[in-house]
Amino acid sequence: MIPETINLTEIEQEDKKLHKQEIELPCLGKLISTFAQEVAAEVKDKNTLFYRVDSKEIIEIGTITIETEEGNKELTGFLSVKPNRFITITEKYFIPIKKFYNASTKEHFTKKRSMTIENANIVLASEILQKELPQITRLFTIPIPIMYKGELTFPTKGYDSRFNSWLPIDAPEIINPNMSLEEAKELFKTIFKDFCFEIQQDYYNAIAALLTPYLRGLFTKFNTRTPVFFYIANRERAGKDYCAGITGLIYEGNNIEEAPLCSGEKFGGGTSEELRKKLLSAFISGRKRMHFANNKGHIDNAVFEQITTAEQYTDRILGRNETLTFDNELDFSLSGNTGVTYTADVANRCRFVKLFLEIENANERKFTISDLHGFILENRGKILSALYCLVRNWKEKGSPKGSKPFASFHQWANVCGGIMEAAGYGNPCEIDKEIDKRLGDSETNDMKALFEECYDVMPEQKWNKDEIVNKVINDGLFEGLDLANKHGDLIKFSNLLKKYNNRILSDIRMEILNPKERLSRNGFKFTKEIRSRTLINFDGVDLNGKNN
Repeated sequence: MIPETINLTEIEQEDKKLHKQEIELPCLGKLISTFAQEVAAEVKDKNTLFYRVDSKEIIEIGTITIETEEGNKELTGFLSVKPNRFITITEKYFIPIKKFYNASTKEHFTKKRSMTIENANIVLASEILQKELPQITRLFTIPIPIMYKGELTFPTKGYDSRFNSWLPIDAPEIINPNMSLEEAKELFKTIFKDFCFEIQQDYYNAIAALLTPYLRGLFTKFNTRTPVFFYIANRERAGKDYCAGITGLIYEGNNIEEAPLCSGEKFGGGTSEELRKKLLSAFISGRKRMHFANNKGHIDNAVFEQITTAEQYTDRILGRNETLTFDNELDFSLSGNTGVTYTADVANRCRFVKLFLEIENANERKFTISDLHGFILENRGKILSALYCLVRNWKEKGSPKGSKPFASFHQWANVCGGIMEAAGYGNPCEIDKEIDKRLGDSETNDMKALFEECYDVMPEQKWNKDEIVNKVINDGLFEGLDLANKHGDLIKFSNLLKKYNNRILSDIRMEILNPKERLSRNGFKFTKEIRSRTLINFDGVDLNGKNN
């Protein structure tokens, strides 16, 4: 019903101004298939409605809402067009009418009348309309470089028939396509230099994580699989999710964190069935990235292991009794603190970005850019220019392949590894020998008390494990562990000692003197001496003067 405040004459004048075609609704003597053909002719070139091949439905591009622990966040995504929405959209482009006959005056006349919900349902489901609409398979959130007919190109804003894609009109742009390699590397240094990477390779892997979603158009297929980036910190507040969030801000304009794959609870959260529901929702909405934050306990999820290497994802749509198949163009990342464990299959799918924060109070850290995420959002165009610079530099050097293999993700190894090495960075496929797959859980407060007690009794001297255990028992530390009677608790305590090796609490460092030996045969020392940290060379030149 039209509100009384609207002037019908003005509406009619606007319709005439737009040269809207009148289309008679289905009636006696007019088939609904004829009506569907006429509707298709009016809307097919408006780039408002699209037929989505994988989900087999008519959609529009709009804002989707993602529920997170921090509240709802909005992204551009695919929206299924329902009958009532279809009615209002189509009336932007034609005037539906119904013909009448006045028997007394013997005159024919017409009246505007919206199509019924039933008619809208039938037209939406008809192949007549579906075949006429632009076919769409993917949504780009930023302009990524794409190899097309041997040349490097970019998708156009709006609908691009070459890639059956949509790029939002307000997407960020590459503002400096001729940025120098030195300027690009300096920008990446600015972004990452305040993160406490444990070793040099972690810095390279962080850059590779930022670069990876930008490379989909350089592979032979858009759904070529890429590794999972796993951000692991030795403690809370080290910045693992803040670092991972940079990727989301650049590519989606939003930092969205999913609930963990595992929460550490034996009978709750992180099930394969829950993940299947999340994945299906992500594919339907056209999302490009999923980050599972703050994992605890043991990651052992068959669905996650499968989706990270599968080029397609198949599932049944509830309520439609229909099985759909989607190209898997999702990028994945995880985060967790030391103590999270995972299967060998998960480890073999990951590149790790390790953070090591030594100081006791994380809030005492000082940053060059106080609001890094705000800086990222304000400079998306500049950062895209830096990413393009790395790709352009690689192309100009003949697109060399990376020197190190990665069997599970060989195309990514060739392209990403080649781009990184061409820019003077280390190869992200370098094997990380620092990763320990059996780290224990954190008990920071109890460990802090233990550090203080041991240093007070025997500072700068050698302790053995039995002496430390006896100290814990005699002083009543670690109330949750029965070290005198339970062998399993002794194992848990051993894992804690491994985790806190070289950590500083209360300005005291605990050092395991020979980490390769069994703890029962090992020595420990509690000292005030500050650990000599590995310096991260953000400029990409090693101590020997070679480019890295």
